[in-house]
Amino acid sequence: MPLRRSVLGVSLGVCLLACLAGCGAEGDGIRAEGPAPSRIPWSGPVYVLDWKSLARQRPDVMDLTDETVLYGMKWRGWGSPRATGTGEVVDLACLSGCPHHAYPGYVVSVVFSGLAKRQYAAYYSRASVSPVRPPKPAWAEDAGDVRLHVPKP
Repeated sequence: MPLRRSVLGVSLGVCLLACLAGCGAEGDGIRAEGPAPSRIPWSGPVYVLDWKSLARQRPDVMDLTDETVLYGMKWRGWGSPRATGTGEVVDLACLSGCPHHAYPGYVVSVVFSGLAKRQYAAYYSRASVSPVRPPKPAWAEDAGDVRLHVPKP
């Protein structure tokens, strides 16, 4: 009986050793070669977060900063790496020093860029605002380049 147990134990040990040795051996299984794909086309929705962190797609009205509102925006290239829009900026900071004591505005071109892809959506991370007919009014706050909030990955 003791001889049978030791023969059985040796047989199981040899079998286990053979199985483990085969794990590292090259076989006809799946092999990965070459670099990983570098460009995967984006197919999800694209948003921009306004100053209050509300997600918007092609916004016609949007709080860009606490003092700057985009109004009447029309967009081209939404979802591409650079979305370009034209509309008006309403400057909330200038009420006391502005003409007619009303919230004034001026026509601008806005470029959203810096597309940040997340799990199910992408978000623009930068906005560049420039007057359509430079120079911008003297009372206008500088909204030039704005870093936009993007959700954490």
